[in-house]
Amino acid sequence: MGSPVQQKPSILKEFLLSLEELDKSHLKIDFLFIDDNITAESSLLLDNFGKSNSTNDSAVTIYRDLKSMDEYICTEETHHWNESLVWKVANFKNIIIEQTLRKNYDYLLLIDSDIVIHPKTLLQLLKAQKDIISNIFWTKYDRNQQLELPQVWLRDFYDQVPRQRGEVLNNEEKVKRWRQFMQQLRQPGVYEVGGLGACTLISRRALEMGVNFKPITNLSFWGEDRHFCIRAVVLGLTLYVDTHYPAYHIYRESELLNLADYKSKNQELSNKVIQNVKRAIEMLGTYHDKQRSQEWQSLFTKKSKARLLPLLEKNDQKNLKQNITITITASDFLIEENHNFQKVRFTIIKKGTQDGKSFFEQLESFVIVLPDEKGDWLIDTLVVEDILE
Repeated sequence: MGSPVQQKPSILKEFLLSLEELDKSHLKIDFLFIDDNITAESSLLLDNFGKSNSTNDSAVTIYRDLKSMDEYICTEETHHWNESLVWKVANFKNIIIEQTLRKNYDYLLLIDSDIVIHPKTLLQLLKAQKDIISNIFWTKYDRNQQLELPQVWLRDFYDQVPRQRGEVLNNEEKVKRWRQFMQQLRQPGVYEVGGLGACTLISRRALEMGVNFKPITNLSFWGEDRHFCIRAVVLGLTLYVDTHYPAYHIYRESELLNLADYKSKNQELSNKVIQNVKRAIEMLGTYHDKQRSQEWQSLFTKKSKARLLPLLEKNDQKNLKQNITITITASDFLIEENHNFQKVRFTIIKKGTQDGKSFFEQLESFVIVLPDEKGDWLIDTLVVEDILE
């Protein structure tokens, strides 16, 4: 994971915290920061991150001898770029690419230091198995903008209107197609785009093919990301955006006020899904005093209830005949996916008695949960249905 950093301490603190909170399951991640800060407190934050996160499984490297006198000015109105700043940052990114290749990493995640990412972001980007893929975020680049805009586009400088080459559209059709594209990007998925940046996973294969941020001298487009994207497509690569876990862009310091809401919504969703699954599985599987709770039905979709009810009837007859009591406990929850559905893995402890003799069993299972029209998450598929056996 690499990032050139010239950032306000209040924003940098949140960026670094989101890197610490990333789900790094089964991954070895090293960090490379290029410290271009003009504030000593920001450099100290990088140092502290390095001390806290340098382990046998993770190295943190900070380059400081590349500093320049160029100051990147960010106000509540906008960010102020000039030609010198753009290509200074491009050079920093190319240095990170060179180190990625030299040290034989499988992937490089280039990320700007004003981005807060969801803990599942990296696992989701890797799961997409694309050579170049950005994680989406939405920004009001001008405070007077009515709508937030994504950091991806389809062609040219920042054209977000789907069209065929040479196709002429009137304004009404342009607006219609632009809205359709925006609506698509609000839906969880992986979509092909023509331009991207700021939070981008790049495979070693793409890096070895030659993608980089050097200026294309006969191209007048502004911004190093556009030169990177055009070079990538010319080399035969395809660009994608992943919209499953939108990041939070702290474009101006005042937007720190809404960061807690962003984190809270992410956590509330996970907690609600886990709570529903735990209640449903435990009520479904627990059988005491010749009966089980019927409240489980409110936590399953109609399709899954129709499939489970005949199985329950059969199981209850067996339980009654063999004098069985069962207590189910579900734990160790892991939400693996967040599409239009979620996939939740967990461990089941099944214990009870049969004709007075105790038994104990541990099972691994997962469910697929879907949102209903009220936004509640209901179980649609229960994989280990012999939980009822």
